[in-house]
Amino acid sequence: MRMHTFATALPTRLAALAALGLLITACGNEPAEVDAPAPGAEAPEETETDGTEEEEDAEDTDGGDAAVELVIETSVSGEDGLPVQEGFEEGTWTLTCAPAGGDHPDPEAACAAIDEIGTEPFTMDTFDMACTMQIGGPEEARVTGHIEDTEIDTEFNKRNGCEIERFGDVEAVIAP
Repeated sequence: MRMHTFATALPTRLAALAALGLLITACGNEPAEVDAPAPGAEAPEETETDGTEEEEDAEDTDGGDAAVELVIETSVSGEDGLPVQEGFEEGTWTLTCAPAGGDHPDPEAACAAIDEIGTEPFTMDTFDMACTMQIGGPEEARVTGHIEDTEIDTEFNKRNGCEIERFGDVEAVIAP
């Protein structure tokens, strides 16, 4: 009689679990038809546009949403004991770009900075990066919202070299 030990039974069980997982994920994933007319229905007619201003305005507004909509909350942590950078203000601002607006102190400069740097500083994760161990100041900022199609939910601080650089990249946005 053959006896199964943990070492001989484990590969069999793992293979069975893997097969079950593939089976479960494959169930119900049939491709759906997109915009197919119902049987017997006529397809909608395509209309030509003449490029009038009304049509262009309808395309530009896209529901009235701005290309950039951010909420910026700035604060100072009291734990570092370092002086606050001159001109840094605690508060909460809104920023929209395209068109520039909101109650941000300098929306035009902030939007120009975002156009120049893009979304990278807002989506960068410095957790696994090798960074210098230095503290640049007690300033902090939390930024939420979106830049184009990229959702933003991040925090900025000056707790190491990587974060100090990242803070500096977006200073016109978070510390106007």
